[in-house]
Amino acid sequence: MRTGYAGHRVDLRESRIRKLLRLLEGETPGRLLDVGCAGGELAALLVARGWRVDGAEAEPALVEAARARGIDARAVDLDRAPLPWPAGAFEAVVAAEVIEHVVDTDHLLAEMVRVLRPGGVLVVTTPNLASLENRLRLLLGRYPMWMDVGVEGTGHLRYYTPRMLRHQLARHGLRVERHLGNWVPLVPQRLLDDRRAPWLAVTGDWWPSLAMGILMKARREAGARSPQGGHP
Repeated sequence: MRTGYAGHRVDLRESRIRKLLRLLEGETPGRLLDVGCAGGELAALLVARGWRVDGAEAEPALVEAARARGIDARAVDLDRAPLPWPAGAFEAVVAAEVIEHVVDTDHLLAEMVRVLRPGGVLVVTTPNLASLENRLRLLLGRYPMWMDVGVEGTGHLRYYTPRMLRHQLARHGLRVERHLGNWVPLVPQRLLDDRRAPWLAVTGDWWPSLAMGILMKARREAGARSPQGGHP
């Protein structure tokens, strides 16, 4: 699981945040779990939209920052520990830029499905291994963005393409309803991104499979059980 992450803060200027909120717009606000809630920045936006938000976070300093924003956040080892909520406790679960930091992704998905009520939604965001920039970097013999031989800095351990994320979600009884991209790197990300050029966000709607990031909204099928079964 990600370590040395206490200084992390969610940048609310990212198109990923706006699009994540858009994916939840059709849902009736209820109880929501923000997995990997960081300092509670996203959770606070969700509260303002009528959701009752709990948070799970591995870094104790970030748990305290989220609590300072009024979020009921709990310290959880997302790789090993069960989520400390009962089955079916939430109408929605959000895991934003979390799954790529986890060793045992099946454990985490099984737990998120367990605490999600049947018919509830899971929204996942994660970097796209198959983005336009990464495809070009591989053609040139270079590493894709956010990959390296070590895990310092970003701490990414797992890498997804849209197809593989869909496949894993389906194995856990989750039916993908929408797939968006944040923005397509028409030029290298280090030169221009969606914070400096907000107009880039529309490219992620046009060509989501080429975008830098994957956003998927999936619904828990009634009676679905994850392959690992989760914890009672």
